[in-house]
Amino acid sequence: MEDVRELVPRKLPEGFLTWAAAALEGELDTHGFLYEVEWVEDYGLDFLLDEWARAKKRKMVRVQCSCCGYEDRYHYGKGQRGYGFVLPESYTEVEGGTVYEDGDSILCPSCGCPVQIRRRAGLKGRGYFVPAESRAMSAAVVGNERLLVLTGWVLQRRVFYGGGERLEAIPAEAYVFSARDCAQLMGWANAYSGTAGYFIQYTRAWRQPRNWTDRWGNEEHIFGLTEELLEESSLPHCKLDVYMEHRPGAYHFPVEWLRLCQAHPNAEAALIHGLPRVLDDLIYTKCRLEQNKQGDIEVHELDWSQTKPARMLHLNREELRLAREQDWGRLFWDLFRYSKAAGELLTGEDMVNAFRLGDEHVGQLVGRGPVAKSIRYLLGQCELAETGYVPEPEDEDPPAYAAVPDVQILTDYWDMAQRLGWDLTNERVRFPHDLFAAHDEAAAQAAQREEKGLAAKFRVRRMVLRKYVFAADGLLIRPAGSQKELTDEGNALHHCVGTYGKKHANGETAIFFIRKKTAPRESYFTLELDEQGLTVRQNRGMRNGPRTPEVLAFEELWLSWVRAGAPRDKTGRPVVEVVTSWTA
Repeated sequence: MEDVRELVPRKLPEGFLTWAAAALEGELDTHGFLYEVEWVEDYGLDFLLDEWARAKKRKMVRVQCSCCGYEDRYHYGKGQRGYGFVLPESYTEVEGGTVYEDGDSILCPSCGCPVQIRRRAGLKGRGYFVPAESRAMSAAVVGNERLLVLTGWVLQRRVFYGGGERLEAIPAEAYVFSARDCAQLMGWANAYSGTAGYFIQYTRAWRQPRNWTDRWGNEEHIFGLTEELLEESSLPHCKLDVYMEHRPGAYHFPVEWLRLCQAHPNAEAALIHGLPRVLDDLIYTKCRLEQNKQGDIEVHELDWSQTKPARMLHLNREELRLAREQDWGRLFWDLFRYSKAAGELLTGEDMVNAFRLGDEHVGQLVGRGPVAKSIRYLLGQCELAETGYVPEPEDEDPPAYAAVPDVQILTDYWDMAQRLGWDLTNERVRFPHDLFAAHDEAAAQAAQREEKGLAAKFRVRRMVLRKYVFAADGLLIRPAGSQKELTDEGNALHHCVGTYGKKHANGETAIFFIRKKTAPRESYFTLELDEQGLTVRQNRGMRNGPRTPEVLAFEELWLSWVRAGAPRDKTGRPVVEVVTSWTA
């Protein structure tokens, strides 16, 4: 596209800040709480009783809330990073109290708003600090060609050295759309400082790169976006206002949607008369997994050669009616159409059962067995597990998350039964009365049949994988050391990891044990890692139970360290660096 920098204003649209303050209230509701040391006259008891006594000088801290203007003097206190203050209600003459200092967050004692504490002297250089930041877009039509412009603004609540605050909006990016093309305008650049390191520096003028990638990504708030505005633009039928409507669980990517409308004008029909949640899921997946150069995405899952929404979605009219009534997302749309391609037509009741099951891996049943019957079987096993639940003794801690029969447990059982030569055409074998008991029996027999003589390969795997040994937050992770360890792990946790010995030894997968530091020999969670993609295939606890929040946080920390190359310092300890950015 030609140079459009002069066409796009950097001035705020009228009413934008008022709208943003309301739309982004939850993201911009943190204010400032400034403090500075102050010497005051201490007219204590000695002064009152002795007419010759002089008032003593005493250190106090003057505080000020940028939201309500509240000012007061608080007791001085020494903190870990310098000096701070003690709230009056927590102050005691003997113990002092909790010291709050630069960087801490509290609620203002006067207005109750969340505030971030900052030392006033630290603001002298810049003159302000930013306790809250968010983003929003505005829509406009510019130029003789009626170009549609989406301008991305970074909104900052700035608290000033002298007290007080205000909202500032910085023009960070803009996307300019003609009927067929799109240009990106950049209002920021990467900068470096010897004291601050790499940071984002906002510029005073737009620059227009020739090759670009959508960096703004997800956006839920667009000021000035109306049907009338779009009708006047170069994309009058894009239905961006409909695409941006709230749908449960949906993430919106306006740039990619408009680029999709430019490439496929019938995308409007798929949105209005098709399955909007399916489009949301498809666009979200493409934006997260692809580079999206020039904002272009290819949604190959839809048949763009068709004009009727049902055919675009590989459905007939009645199937689309059912899908709209049940508000399918991509998970159920994939389940229905893949089952249909495999020769099994699911009914509306079958889809309701799939929803009741609530398993995101339900699509793995397609091609493995009768989908509808398998879903009903798993629902029955869930009811069996609930009725057969026995409370733990009072002197024992119950598991944080009890395992429930799910698709992965069933397909694992089928895989083991097939390797053992069991007759899966027999309904009693394919759908045993107690899935957990049958799974444990199959795992035990499969472990016994695992090929022997893997000791040498296990030693090699230990040498290869020991670089990923890691410990943090009371947990540790290490690779499996032998087939016996895998078998013992499977027996202790009642899952099928004992059958993974050959794959682990041959480098087809990597099995790790997660342990508590206080009990390194006791089985806790078992993790399977894809070494090529450095992704976790599964992480299971007792009876294939899901991760606890503690284990999930540990897994994410460990995985980020592994993806960074598993760095260690001179003493051999892992070095973990967390990188964040407003563009993430």
